[in-house]
Amino acid sequence: MRKKVTTALAATAAVSAIATATAFAHTEVKSTYPGKNKTASTRIGTVSVTFTGQIRSGTITVTGPGGTVSSGKGGRDPRDVRKLRVPLKSSKRAGTYTAKWTMKAADGHTQTGSFKFKLK
Repeated sequence: MRKKVTTALAATAAVSAIATATAFAHTEVKSTYPGKNKTASTRIGTVSVTFTGQIRSGTITVTGPGGTVSSGKGGRDPRDVRKLRVPLKSSKRAGTYTAKWTMKAADGHTQTGSFKFKLK
């Protein structure tokens, strides 16, 4: 009987530890488009950041050699609750661009970041 109680307590503790770790895990950047430090064509129409978990909201803006090229501040992709995206203006020059983002994760934490890419 004592062994069964000990086993049950150990199993409960393990499940509790896993649940706690999951609850405190932060949402991280999974990928970007274009890729960080990668080169893309000036014909691209959007820039996006995909996260490892669901996000509540956010913004993303893109600047480059000619100033701001993003149309508005973007937001959460209506088709993917893990992604921020922003459309780009049609007039883009070759050069280095910076995408800056802010997002609020499902757990309520606000995070910011940026990445650079080149257009040719």
